Amino acid sequence: MSKKPGIGKLGAGIFLMVLFLSGSLLAQPRKYQVITSEVRLHLEPSDRSPVVVSAPRGAILAQASAVRFRHNWIFVYYYHPEKQKTLAGYVWEPPLRKLFPTVNARLIYNGESVAEPGELDFSQELKFAYFWGMPPQKLLEVEGEPLGVDRSDGQEVYQYQREIMNRRCLVEYVFIQGELTAARFFMMDTFTDNNYYINDFVKAKNYLVQRFGLPVDDQTVWYDSTFQERQEFWGRALGSGLVEFRSSWVIGETEVELVLTGSDNRVAFMAECVGQRYKSFFSH
Repeated sequence: MSKKPGIGKLGAGIFLMVLFLSGSLLAQPRKYQVITSEVRLHLEPSDRSPVVVSAPRGAILAQASAVRFRHNWIFVYYYHPEKQKTLAGYVWEPPLRKLFPTVNARLIYNGESVAEPGELDFSQELKFAYFWGMPPQKLLEVEGEPLGVDRSDGQEVYQYQREIMNRRCLVEYVFIQGELTAARFFMMDTFTDNNYYINDFVKAKNYLVQRFGLPVDDQTVWYDSTFQERQEFWGRALGSGLVEFRSSWVIGETEVELVLTGSDNRVAFMAECVGQRYKSFFSH
């Protein structure tokens, strides 16, 4: 197979971006975040069914039932901030990102929170010999057996435990129809003070700006402005889902998104790298 342009050329700058989790990963409801411009919740699991409500990009959805309907449809709850009430409906799953990873967390999560975390180690040299479109067999040759593999409807997600930039991480490689389409990074360490996540986001973002230039999209989204002028409470606002930070870059054939968000006193500092030509797989 001829090598295709892809993530191997991006080096440490892209792969320093990880997803930080705050709070136990065990026995928590599965939550999703909208990653397209919007998704529609329907009365029935069908595009032809009446629309209950539209949820915009960045919205958090809670899965109401573990049962899948017509392959990629799930039943979710969505709190509508303007109507100030919770609505329910069926949504097509591919435009959604799992806010917290599903993994055998007992293998890599010790439940201990860090009061004063060390600095991100930007000097660490990381070389990833992977490229968009490669098959799972190539990943297995390089990385070995994964912690687990989540298979559903033509999609396979391979999970590995790694230490990246002085952080203990869960790494996910997403294959659709046998081709590598995306990579995700989750750091399993937790911080007692959510402000440390904000500090890390700013440091990681500044580092990426130095490496790749200004982001093509850069937003701080306040869903409630109560603490907007009181920076000492931003950590509390983050854990409550009142504020979200987003930055994204397009680097060659890769789209990179860095997002810091929260829900129910848990924090997710997430990064996702997606091959440009595979973006259609994540939209309806």
